[in-house]
Amino acid sequence: MRRHSSGLFFLTAFVWGITFHPAPARAQGAEPAPIESTGGARNDEPDLGADPLGDDPLLDSQPRTQAPAKAEDGQSTRATATDIVVVQRRPFLKSGRLELQPLTGVSVNDTLIRHWAFGGDLNYFLSEVFAVGLQGMYFLKERTEREGLVGLQYNRIATLNKYIWTAALNFTYLPAYGKFTVFNRHLMHWEGFVSGGVGMTQTEIIPRKGGDETFSTNAITANVGVGGRLYVLDWLTLNVALRDFVFNDKFEPTNRGNEPINQVKNNAEDQFVHNLMLYVGVGFYLPPSFDYRTPR
Repeated sequence: MRRHSSGLFFLTAFVWGITFHPAPARAQGAEPAPIESTGGARNDEPDLGADPLGDDPLLDSQPRTQAPAKAEDGQSTRATATDIVVVQRRPFLKSGRLELQPLTGVSVNDTLIRHWAFGGDLNYFLSEVFAVGLQGMYFLKERTEREGLVGLQYNRIATLNKYIWTAALNFTYLPAYGKFTVFNRHLMHWEGFVSGGVGMTQTEIIPRKGGDETFSTNAITANVGVGGRLYVLDWLTLNVALRDFVFNDKFEPTNRGNEPINQVKNNAEDQFVHNLMLYVGVGFYLPPSFDYRTPR
């Protein structure tokens, strides 16, 4: 009877130990089950089963790869096509912006008279490569040294006209864009453009005989030009352009007498002329800042 009671006691203790105290040992190579998060709470308890020397790279004989960064709640760490940047963004956007450009220039194709121009451009960019704008310039004349030499050498007075002003409606297209480095430290961005338009130019004759009356002519003018811009700031560019203004001008008659000025103008000699202007300007853009509206 005592022997049966002892056996029953040990059997009961063995069953109780298995049921309420499972063994902590685990199979070799098995991974611990992940702990499910409840309400975003952190598990601050240390992992007692981790190797205290396993994080030391000097004691690790096998190379390790860096673990991917953990994503925040509700976010994915998987890379997408929008995260890959192949081409650098343009540092300057013009679409929907207004360029106000004060400019100055000089005529380069007339050896007898030189014209200095002062004016401005007002361009609105419909896109990054197309703009429509207005241009206006006022001219100041300057006779060259060669004009005086012609009179001394040939005993002749040159027939000349001076330009008063010009205005035009222009259309601009930008086919070229690029960048270069300055002293291998700073990137500078530039663009090239072609332009054309139509407008009006006012000219006035310079009488060969001092004191004679003058007359002016308003001539329809076509123009074509090429140029470039250098980006300095988000709202500032440096501009240079070469533009040819072509129009039909009227010159003082060769055999002018004492007839009235209206008759002199009717007898004026017509001639197509080219006024080739080289000018530089500074572009100010409104609004002065811009935002990228397309995904990266």
